Amino acid sequence: MQAIDEIKSSLINQKEMIEDLVALCNINSYSYNVTGVNKVGNILVDKFKNIFQEKISIEKKILEDDQILNSQGDFINKKLGDLIFIKKEKANAQYKILLMGHLDTVFSEESDFQTCTEIDDNTINGPGVADLKGGLLVMLKALEIFENSRFADKISWTVCLNPDEEVGSPQSQNHFAKLAQEHDFGLIFEPSLADGSIAWRRKGTGNFHVLAQGKAAHVGREFSKGQNAIYALAEFMLEANKLNNKEENIIVNFGKINGGGALNVVADQASLSINIRTHSLADEKIALDKFKEIITDLNKKENLKLELVGKPNRKPKIPNEKMQKLFTAYQKCAQELEQNFSKRDTGGCCDGNNLFEFGLANLDCMGVLGGKIHSSDEFICLDSLSQRSLLNALFLIKLASGELEV
Repeated sequence: MQAIDEIKSSLINQKEMIEDLVALCNINSYSYNVTGVNKVGNILVDKFKNIFQEKISIEKKILEDDQILNSQGDFINKKLGDLIFIKKEKANAQYKILLMGHLDTVFSEESDFQTCTEIDDNTINGPGVADLKGGLLVMLKALEIFENSRFADKISWTVCLNPDEEVGSPQSQNHFAKLAQEHDFGLIFEPSLADGSIAWRRKGTGNFHVLAQGKAAHVGREFSKGQNAIYALAEFMLEANKLNNKEENIIVNFGKINGGGALNVVADQASLSINIRTHSLADEKIALDKFKEIITDLNKKENLKLELVGKPNRKPKIPNEKMQKLFTAYQKCAQELEQNFSKRDTGGCCDGNNLFEFGLANLDCMGVLGGKIHSSDEFICLDSLSQRSLLNALFLIKLASGELEV
């Protein structure tokens, strides 16, 4: 029996997968909602236990707090959910594979977007349906199918469930270097595009804050003696925004500005939060050099001090030969299943960037088909739950059987 025959004989309860998806997505698991994130994680752990029983090992790691800038311009600690590792090791394994997905979403507890809505027979709208809770179920089902195959003893695997991906994996990424060393390649269950395309080349990213300290003064009596911190940040933004016009490989987004107080007082404190996307390490240097140049010029003004805080946290992901082999192997499997599996460059980034930086080749859109992620219009193509489960399972079986080589 060939791998494709084993896959076609696999029974997938699509209705059950949809019910599980809705249940997961109706739990708010915003990155800083520790209770919700851990609840989703515990549900997944229970599902793995029920399927694989005592044959797996489970480890939970408590992460250090993240630090974020509040509306007063002060850094505060925010707790994060648990990082979870689920492992199944085989003595005769020919490959060690890392499978990764995140438990958190971008939708806060105050968001109006909290539950799932049926759009049509094949589409559900909901928080995290595509990014990434649908992918978590695909990962689980694919492993279940693979472990029931004749070749299950040929692949050892680790599942990593990440609680802080949507805020850049600030703490979980401290464990990624070790994961990269321990595995041959990675599969990350971010959503693909609605047409089945996966993200290929990805931009790098970084979050930065510009902290401005000016001088307070009474607006009516001594306006000229003050130095407005908000205005200084406006000047910074006008200059930094020129990078968006001159450098097509650089994106600078001004996400939040805080500062000031009473309207009859010259604002002496303000902060600006920025996200950048860069096509290459050279582009990253251009952007940071420009930020520093602008700040140096502005700091020449009397009673004004600007400070740049932050660093790039995800390097650009530039496809290499190993990634191409993985893609080609998956594409062959997709063709056998009559599924589309193509690739497209994107400005988005994910844990695939981090793992790639540490030397682990990976494909990072192995989850469901969907779109409009990070918005209240997020949707999933429901038939992709079973389709992508079969695709990933077929790849694992073919790899284990020797039909594929990567």
